[in-house]
Amino acid sequence: MAYLKNQKGISLIEVVASIAIISIAFFSIINIFPFSLNNSRMAQNITSAAYLAQAGMEEALSIVYEDLTTGEFEARTRLSDQEDNFLYKFERETIISYVDENLEESEEDAGLKKIEVNVYWQSPIGDGEKNYELKTLVSDK
Repeated sequence: MAYLKNQKGISLIEVVASIAIISIAFFSIINIFPFSLNNSRMAQNITSAAYLAQAGMEEALSIVYEDLTTGEFEARTRLSDQEDNFLYKFERETIISYVDENLEESEEDAGLKKIEVNVYWQSPIGDGEKNYELKTLVSDK
């Protein structure tokens, strides 16, 4: 039995412990990927919404002040009717209102109008509806 003490090798307990540690590390890393994928989708949606809001804003800004009527400039509508188009999941609305010198909404034209563009979409992680809002002011001068 003295010769067993000098043998070098790995016991069965060490092999099982090593496999357990490697398995835990592997499954922990694998669980990170769905989280990262959801964050990537969310970032992509926010970026797309920012571009779509900017496009809606540019459309409203292309109209001269006098012709820019208050109220719903663009009613909330889906940006594509085709389900395979990436714009299908986005909806946009543009609202124009009068504001006074304190930037409070007003019923009368004080020479300032607020353009507000909202883009809506459903969260990829089941978080409900998300929106991106873009506002600016235009003056008659």
